[in-house]
Amino acid sequence: MSAATWASPSSSSGSLSSSFGVHVPSGLRHFEGRFQNLRGQSLFYFSLYPPSKRTLRGVVLYLHGAGDHCRRYMSLYECLCQEGFGVISYDMVNHGASDCDGHKTRGHVRSFRQLVEDTDTYVAFAKNAIFPQTSLLMPPLIIAGTSFGSLVALHVVLSGQHKFYAGFWAGPTVGMEMSTPWKVQAAFIQPLALLLPRVRLVPGVDYELLWRDPGTLEDFKADVLATKSDITARTMQQTLSAMHRLTKDKSIKQAGSGFCAISVLFLVGSEDHIADQGVTRKFHDKFANMDKQFKVFDGVFHSVFEDPKRDLVFAFLCQWLRDRFPELHTDKTS
Repeated sequence: MSAATWASPSSSSGSLSSSFGVHVPSGLRHFEGRFQNLRGQSLFYFSLYPPSKRTLRGVVLYLHGAGDHCRRYMSLYECLCQEGFGVISYDMVNHGASDCDGHKTRGHVRSFRQLVEDTDTYVAFAKNAIFPQTSLLMPPLIIAGTSFGSLVALHVVLSGQHKFYAGFWAGPTVGMEMSTPWKVQAAFIQPLALLLPRVRLVPGVDYELLWRDPGTLEDFKADVLATKSDITARTMQQTLSAMHRLTKDKSIKQAGSGFCAISVLFLVGSEDHIADQGVTRKFHDKFANMDKQFKVFDGVFHSVFEDPKRDLVFAFLCQWLRDRFPELHTDKTS
């Protein structure tokens, strides 16, 4: 297996992200560029840090959802920077500004295990190329994700390649109740994923169930880096398989495991009709983690960080993080 190759990141403060129209607030430091995964594909990354000489509590690795990309969550990143946290993120293969794999299909998941592998590779890249540009070479790492990104993030923790101190999951899709119709579909998906992996056979989500704000929905529809097509057969099969492996993993119920050593927070909306809340709650309840919390926000839809009530979500999350990461490390980088 070939090693990943790393390019030097570009950095700036108070500018536009070079290859996409995202404004970086003045004073915040941002690093972006590309790194190669172990399969030779070039993946885009984006990182945002508090201003120089500010104190730093830790660094959050944030993973986007299916069909999504990492630069759609600037308001969350800004909020975290204001609280003293750096953010590192990247576009998964076949997503956003990253390369496609051999299937050459946007928004497609050819191999869920490779997404986990790529994320572990990105963290290693960040430790070698991004962290040295700050005063903290080994900051406390927090992992997070939204929707499908939460599923990837949970598997990254279970991979054990990097040490995380906490994790928060927004509208996590960790499983679904397998009703009879779903069992029938799942039985057909398996062979179709092998024979017709790129064919978009599964209807996509109802976007009006993702966001309450019509403006956010229109912004997503106009986003050239987002994928709005139906779901491919392989993507569905890989997602169901990852959900099954996750719910069956014994580590989540073993108090002495590395997984159960981290603090975890589930952030869900009471009006989330995308993720199966019953399954998510049962999954949370299985955790043997001493520090775990399941927070439901009344009236909020699936995308909790893009809801009209997102300020309440941000406030709750920031207090949760402050309680667990009170130590401030001075960043003396000029």
